[in-house]
Amino acid sequence: MNSIEQFNRAGRALMEKLLLRFPPIAFKVIYDEAEAPEGSLRPLRDTGRHPALCQAFAMVRRNRAALTMFKEDNWCIWPNACFRLCPLDEDDVNYLGPMLFMKDGQKSLKFFKEKFPWLRTDKTPLGFTMAPLDTCNFIPDVVLVYCRVSQVRTLIMAAKYQDGDVFDVLPDTVASCCIATIPLLNGKTYNIAIPDPGEYERSLAGEDELIFSVRGDGLSNLMEGLEALEKIRFGYADLKYDMNLDYPRAKFYNDMSEKWGLDVGETWVH
Repeated sequence: MNSIEQFNRAGRALMEKLLLRFPPIAFKVIYDEAEAPEGSLRPLRDTGRHPALCQAFAMVRRNRAALTMFKEDNWCIWPNACFRLCPLDEDDVNYLGPMLFMKDGQKSLKFFKEKFPWLRTDKTPLGFTMAPLDTCNFIPDVVLVYCRVSQVRTLIMAAKYQDGDVFDVLPDTVASCCIATIPLLNGKTYNIAIPDPGEYERSLAGEDELIFSVRGDGLSNLMEGLEALEKIRFGYADLKYDMNLDYPRAKFYNDMSEKWGLDVGETWVH
């Protein structure tokens, strides 16, 4: 995909094919203030308030808002740190590293340094912009889909169908906004993130929701996979519960059916 219109169409198609409750989110890192799309809300400038990035995601998918955020907009430290909007010195790393909900502070610090999602870039990011995929007016770096496990299943099937393999995920429960985006900005094609406690409490993520993300330049491949699944009747809307009719019944059911002259089936036995 190389045009905004193609991404908009893909956004509509994803909603239809997966029966999504919310629109997918188009997300892009910006390196110059002039890259902020026209009509995009700047939270602090325009409202005097600060959302966290996960709250901004909720505003996009629930309210169909378009937002652009810089470091001064963001009320959460993790995106500012992980996207390298704000620098961390060695003291900062040693202070934050042990705070990842691990009983061993040294293991937490090691995880923070080696496995936490840090944006790899030679440029200096200023912020990020986001909007519903079906109406965005920019080409996204990453597309995020908040969806049920059954919908994630179909997305994994589509990726596997196309690529002949499954992808690795890091099932962490801290900084879900960064886990859903930064590994893809660093080169990964797909990822799955679990909404973290902050996203659950303050951004109203559902208990049945996961975040499936795909690089913008990988979306066309994923869409081809979804279309291929539909052709073989394995698309999301094609899968139905297969109820077992004429199921075994307790003896008194069959006794009464026989008395009434109705069909009698197998008797259910403990």
